[in-house]
Amino acid sequence: MASTIPFTLITPQSVAFSGQAELVIVTTTEGEEGILAKHAPFLAALKPGVLRANVIVEEKPQRLELATRGGFIQALPDGITVLADEALRFEDVDVAASRIELAESSDPLVAEFAAAKLRLTGH
Repeated sequence: MASTIPFTLITPQSVAFSGQAELVIVTTTEGEEGILAKHAPFLAALKPGVLRANVIVEEKPQRLELATRGGFIQALPDGITVLADEALRFEDVDVAASRIELAESSDPLVAEFAAAKLRLTGH
């Protein structure tokens, strides 16, 4: 098994994930960033996108994927913290509403989040 690092994903509503991760990939304002254990200190703003992480749940590796609507990531050698404005799992995405948001939004961030939700669901 690869090295793991404590990973916490927090939204205004809840702690969406807290546990160990082998890899966390986020969409920052500068592009996609992948964080592994013992990463150099890193702080970045997030833009809407799909957060992907290889996490350990009940001692088994699993893939965590969420559509996120911006926020921040802080990576230190001993932990990763993501503060996301919103984080939706596959089952929480309303595909029809997301398609409408994407088609009708004049706000680029709303459109990007709608596109991320659709990418998450494969639509």
